[in-house]
Amino acid sequence: MARSILDICNEALGELPAETISDLNDETKQSARHCKRLYRGVISDLLEAYDWGFGKLRVAMAVISNTRPGEWAFAYALPAGIGTPLRILPAGTASTAANLIGFAGNVGVANQLAAMVEYQIAGQVLYTNLPDAILEYVPDEVQVSSFTSSFARLVVLELASRLVMPILNDATRQRSLMQMAEIQRQRAIADEANRTPDYDDDFVSERARARGVGIGTLDTHGLFR
Repeated sequence: MARSILDICNEALGELPAETISDLNDETKQSARHCKRLYRGVISDLLEAYDWGFGKLRVAMAVISNTRPGEWAFAYALPAGIGTPLRILPAGTASTAANLIGFAGNVGVANQLAAMVEYQIAGQVLYTNLPDAILEYVPDEVQVSSFTSSFARLVVLELASRLVMPILNDATRQRSLMQMAEIQRQRAIADEANRTPDYDDDFVSERARARGVGIGTLDTHGLFR
């Protein structure tokens, strides 16, 4: 059964241990105040630390006026509520289950080619040379119902490690919880890797590796030069 935010907060409080809560907005309880204050930052930090498979969205971006035509062929407005941009894909891949056009069933090649599409973000504008670009991204807020069980457990332990000092001021327990969270992080990453097909990434350039995502040599027609 999927956890709610309240479930996760109470599990974290139980790890301290500390009094559980019935309402995250109960300002009379310090546990509720600290859970509400820290929860969002925990989720944001964990989502940015690894390319988790859940919670991703794809959207066809709106073309806007290109103020840098000498550098890029197209300018797009970033979607509202974007958290972490992951990669740019060609038209026809709006479904998160879709591979690149012409490479259905070959996940390795699809991911390698997607990783080579170069782009740059400035403010709320994304510049690229790919027409009709699709953006894959993690939204600013990911629904708890989309968490895998191992990731939810990671959130519990990470949140607990941040709650223990403001609630109990117990550095020894904090160190223990941080160690538990790190072990669970590795387990969650291993579980995620088992859900993702393996592929040979030798094809990805060193520049792509340095930036992580969004590098490539596709021309303005989405074809390799």
